[in-house]
Amino acid sequence: MSELVRLIYASRAEFAPADPVQGVEPNVGRILMQSRRNNKRSGIGGVLYFGDGHFFQVLEGEREAVNRTYQRISGDSRHRQLTILSVNTAETRLFADWSMKYVPAEQSVREFLAARDYLRFAPLQFSESEAKELARLFHREHTGRERAGRFSWRRLFDF
Repeated sequence: MSELVRLIYASRAEFAPADPVQGVEPNVGRILMQSRRNNKRSGIGGVLYFGDGHFFQVLEGEREAVNRTYQRISGDSRHRQLTILSVNTAETRLFADWSMKYVPAEQSVREFLAARDYLRFAPLQFSESEAKELARLFHREHTGRERAGRFSWRRLFDF
């Protein structure tokens, strides 16, 4: 088995974003469907965020599979200024259950940006540490929502 890696990249969308249908921009929705299909076959997991005309994506998996996936993305005409923000080996996956999860964490992202004096979502300007922090934020968002969605007798009866 090859080593596990986490690659974080950002890019600018080549298309002009349309009004989202059910919360997801239509072009992004098509990317998600294609990514989920391809990533599941390749053993890739990750998360995708789209805001202010930019993509921010985390890919996790075996090094060779992640490299192939990133090469495919770099040839996709919907992306320009593709920039790797971070690539590191990983002990465990943050997004093990997601072939590709879309994160609508708008409020959390705005707070993340404001805390760092960004006026808008500009991931091409992120440092490596900021990219990693945002990936961890998306992981926490997912984990918190998962817990909040679980049935709990304690919560029901206020224990």
